[in-house]
Amino acid sequence: MKERRDYMFTLVGQWRESGLTRQEFCLQHGITLGKFSYWISRWKEDQSAGDSGFIPMGSPTRAAGHPVLSVIYPNGVRLEVPSADLGLLSRLIALA
Repeated sequence: MKERRDYMFTLVGQWRESGLTRQEFCLQHGITLGKFSYWISRWKEDQSAGDSGFIPMGSPTRAAGHPVLSVIYPNGVRLEVPSADLGLLSRLIALA
């Protein structure tokens, strides 16, 4: 069963990166839309089960020579991130 799960989760990842609709992807891979939708929901459950809602930020020391950017959420929480870490900044903004 774990092999099936891993295979289907791999397909879900491929679909997410493909830009295809669910129906197009299913047609190309010979699977039913209903079965694929089931595995997408299982994948989402798996992703949220391991997601505490926190993003690791590393050490609180400022990066040498890089200015710090602040992200202020609507609830008033303020985070300061070295501007050199644009990937982290992007993920923090997406949480808002």
